[in-house]
Amino acid sequence: MNAAAAGLFALLPENTLPVLFGAAALGLVVFLHELGHFVVAKACGIRVEVFSIGFPPRMCGFRFGETEYRLSWILFGGYVKLAGMEYEKGVDPRGVERGYHASPLWVKLAVCACGPAMNILTAFLFFTYLYAAGFPVPANMESTVIGAVVAGSPAERAGLAPGDRVLAVNGRPVERWEEVNKSIVYATTPAVEIAYSRDGARRVERIVPDADERLRLKRIGILPADLLSFSVMKDSPAAEGGMRDGDFIVSAGGERIYSFDRLLQVIRAHDGQALRLGLLRAGKPAAATVVPRELPAGIFPAAPGAAGPKGPAIGVALRTSVGMDELEANGLVVYIYRDPFTWMARNLQEMYLTLRGLLMRAISPRGLAGAIGIVQIMSYFMRAGFRQFAYIMAVISVNLGVLNLLPIPVLDGGHIAVALVEGVRRRPLSATVMAALQNVFVALLIAFMLLVSANDVVRIWGEKIAWLMEKPPAAEKR
Repeated sequence: MNAAAAGLFALLPENTLPVLFGAAALGLVVFLHELGHFVVAKACGIRVEVFSIGFPPRMCGFRFGETEYRLSWILFGGYVKLAGMEYEKGVDPRGVERGYHASPLWVKLAVCACGPAMNILTAFLFFTYLYAAGFPVPANMESTVIGAVVAGSPAERAGLAPGDRVLAVNGRPVERWEEVNKSIVYATTPAVEIAYSRDGARRVERIVPDADERLRLKRIGILPADLLSFSVMKDSPAAEGGMRDGDFIVSAGGERIYSFDRLLQVIRAHDGQALRLGLLRAGKPAAATVVPRELPAGIFPAAPGAAGPKGPAIGVALRTSVGMDELEANGLVVYIYRDPFTWMARNLQEMYLTLRGLLMRAISPRGLAGAIGIVQIMSYFMRAGFRQFAYIMAVISVNLGVLNLLPIPVLDGGHIAVALVEGVRRRPLSATVMAALQNVFVALLIAFMLLVSANDVVRIWGEKIAWLMEKPPAAEKR
């Protein structure tokens, strides 16, 4: 990178580049989808009028041959406009020369299917890479040990406690935290049955979940075990006791520590008393003995997650962002080697459970993410490393491909269904009816995109918007 480019990037706000790369990655997924339609249409002699990444209004573009290539402002997706494909009032698209509807049935099916097929192929290739290279996951997420129980939550009322290991949800065995969480979220029963072990004994509780206030997703108030890494303050009890920056605390006073809140409780219970900490340092066990005490304000920075300064403290601050490389160096990463067919099957199952949950009203539409949310998710995974980027590219690709195969007008699956019906009937459907259906479902699609975009805005900026709305107006100057 030359000095001018480096200087330009330095002027950008923090996290701008990952977001831009995330948007570019989403654009790539859409581009590959539309490229599938485009290539097959061209190969079969259908005239392609527009190839667009994004929906109108048009941002920029150029014409090459008979096709206009454009980039549009609304980056929810994209489209290829084929001659004679749209139903317009008073115009029968079947009479358009080199048009879609004037083509044989097999050509229509190939053109419509190759967009989703490109996405599914892309997902398969990324999943194949992950099968060969392994997909890294933090060790705490490959466990079902409860790290914390939210105060006043259904789980606390049912008696669940940190250190309990969840064995099954509604009779279905779970092996990792993702499965615990999704089994609760996707449950269609009013109560979920949680089987767990404590001190070697199996217990079962029936718990009625409550709902997250913003996303309306089911939850019972349990959190996974934390991986607690700290920065150490100079001249603090932690520094005096032998702790170093980047140490992970795994135990305190002989008790296994699963959450930051529990660590604070143990520290404050040992005011002025020696407290032995079990540590993990560069992947090897270590130990430090600290004596918690009140710390002067100057020794302790006002940092989120700081273990103090109110009450006894040891002078450490929780590191809220620990890279995957550092976790791996400490032996806190588990590699998943899953064949691409299993990856695809798991994603298809999750899509089915989501659609079923939405139809049965077991899941709120507030939990759905639109283009803004997808870009945010992709930018987060890109910062985590290439394997995480490959994973999210595969997930987004398979979702886009399969959802487009749903038999809904304006989607590829809808066009395939219409082509098959017309093939069976051996005559076309009414152009007037098809034009009406097209307009209705275009309006519904736009409404859906606005809904998920509103979800993104509330999820990402909701608290800031609420703060601005509640902020009293400034007093007028006299």
